[in-house]
Amino acid sequence: MNYENVLLIGGPKDGVRMAVLEGVSHIRVAALPKSRAALGIPDVPEVVTVAEVVYKREAVRTIKGFNGVVYVIDNGVDALPALIDGYRGGREAFEQMADQRGYNIEQYEGAYVSKITQELYDFWSASPK
Repeated sequence: MNYENVLLIGGPKDGVRMAVLEGVSHIRVAALPKSRAALGIPDVPEVVTVAEVVYKREAVRTIKGFNGVVYVIDNGVDALPALIDGYRGGREAFEQMADQRGYNIEQYEGAYVSKITQELYDFWSASPK
């Protein structure tokens, strides 16, 4: 049996990597809701409904010879165009946007001098579109 290291895209396991038996067409993942205890509600007996999320296999190939596999949440969205559309760009794209809006983009030792600019960059880097 051969296993492949794959990336899950979308849903509750977005960004998770796992070993999957080679050729498996889909993966079913249990999605547990937050418990009352996790939400800060006192201990009260509760019934938990576990939802099932399905990820479908998609091959990924590049012109330079990379052949890989990802598993994408089966929600009717074509994953690659969605990822491209959601990509914001790196520091250069951020600085172009910030400079156009009048933010101070001066840096010292790899960080922005302006606390507001640094906080905006941290948000830019960490948040989805």
